[in-house]
Amino acid sequence: MKKTGDGNNQKPVKRDQDHSAARRSVSPVSNSAKAPSNASKPQIKRQPVQRPVQGQVQRPAQRTSQAAGQRTPQKPVQRPVQKPVQQPLPDQIRRPVKKPAKTDAKKLNLVPLFIIAAAAVLLITGYFAIRKFLEKEYALVGQENTIEAGSVKPELGMYLKGEPALPKFVSCNLNFDEVNINLPQTIRFTITMYGKHFPCILNIVDTVAPTGEGVPQKIFAGQEMPDAFSCVTNIQDVTDVTASWYEVPDMSRGGRYNTYVMLTDASGNQNYVGVPFDVTLDSTPPVIKGYQDLQVYVGEPIAYKKDLVVTDDYDSAPIIDVDTSKVDLLTPGKYDVTYTARDFSGNESSVSVKLKVSKKPKNYVEPDVVYAEAKKILDEITEPGMSEEEVALQIVWWCRYNIRFVLRTQSSSWTEAAYNAYTKRVGNCYSTVYAVKVLLDVAGIKNMIIERYPYQTATHYWNYVYLNGQWYHCDSTWRKDYDSYFFMYTTKELLNFWQGGWNGFQFKQKAFPESATESVQKKIDYKNHKIIAD
Repeated sequence: MKKTGDGNNQKPVKRDQDHSAARRSVSPVSNSAKAPSNASKPQIKRQPVQRPVQGQVQRPAQRTSQAAGQRTPQKPVQRPVQKPVQQPLPDQIRRPVKKPAKTDAKKLNLVPLFIIAAAAVLLITGYFAIRKFLEKEYALVGQENTIEAGSVKPELGMYLKGEPALPKFVSCNLNFDEVNINLPQTIRFTITMYGKHFPCILNIVDTVAPTGEGVPQKIFAGQEMPDAFSCVTNIQDVTDVTASWYEVPDMSRGGRYNTYVMLTDASGNQNYVGVPFDVTLDSTPPVIKGYQDLQVYVGEPIAYKKDLVVTDDYDSAPIIDVDTSKVDLLTPGKYDVTYTARDFSGNESSVSVKLKVSKKPKNYVEPDVVYAEAKKILDEITEPGMSEEEVALQIVWWCRYNIRFVLRTQSSSWTEAAYNAYTKRVGNCYSTVYAVKVLLDVAGIKNMIIERYPYQTATHYWNYVYLNGQWYHCDSTWRKDYDSYFFMYTTKELLNFWQGGWNGFQFKQKAFPESATESVQKKIDYKNHKIIAD
């Protein structure tokens, strides 16, 4: 350490730590000026040494001297300013100054790098973990299914091979409850799993043929084959099925046969069902009844089949054809009319009648007028709720006791005869029979007229009435010495009626349907014209 001045009595200057070297300046002391000793000279307060800052002009320090015990102010010595010569400071004063670290030489901070690296590792690890998870989940989706029509109800689970980890993130744009599983079709829809869309297909196919059971049939030789569909029962299929005959053997000679019905569904699947047939050989033609000669006036319509009754031993509804090719309803004359009946076996029978076309007489009464008059009478003699038997009994009874018999009348037509019977209350058997017929027609009761055949001196007419599903004879005409009438007689009872030694009720029985065979006379109260209850 260097010493300041000549003596060794000066202590090293203590530097205030609060002052920096830059704020203190040190002036050099001359060697000729000696400092007083500590004992004889008073202590002089030292001004803090200010060290000039590098680059700053250093001014010399001003000293003051004073005598011992007395201070004499001295004027400061003015010296020319000159640049101080920087001398090395003592070790006690001169200390190294810490220089601030340069900004371009900062140390590298690795913590953010470690954080970024760790985050990257986590992201990469998470990415591959999620990718592996999604691949595993996506592998659960099956994109196409095929079901048999009508077999099972499709659902979303059919397209998943397992349970997804997050089912709420799996959806479908198809409402399976609205799918018609009985209709073969292809349905396209989309399943969405974790945001990824999978196009899917539902195939509904029909590969099963329809089934059924044959119904045994009984027909007659020559009869038309029944509808194939009606010969099969318990048909099972999810779609509409058609039926047609596949093999039909020749059954014209009768016997037992096996036929086959082909069932075809909407998808083209086919199945064959056997149907056994029992075929009866029919060689008997139908029987035509109720035919008789006809009469009509020029310009009037005619119902050719009105009174016809056709029966057959097997066919319940034979076909009736009427040949009127020779008839001219506008020209008076007699014409042939032919009826032909044919059953389902092809058997036929025919009958012919005569049709007389006449000019209308001068006093002709239109049929509508006659039926209107009959309606008035029917309303008077019947009551609502009466049975057909009771209504027919009132008609026959009224005509018997309200139409006075005269042998000859001025009637030129059946309409005039019936009208005179209603209004004048007179007529013969012709008038009476038509009076009864028109009343029965108005009442809606099926009936026809029978003419005596053969006859020798005079003809006679009576009514044939269909009651309770059977035909009965009724006669309202007055008879000499017989104060009654015939109601619901069987043919046997009618032909057994004898009066004055003769019967007079013979007729063409083959031309009319057979009558009832069981008598009902015990329940007829002729006096009070009532039906006796059983």
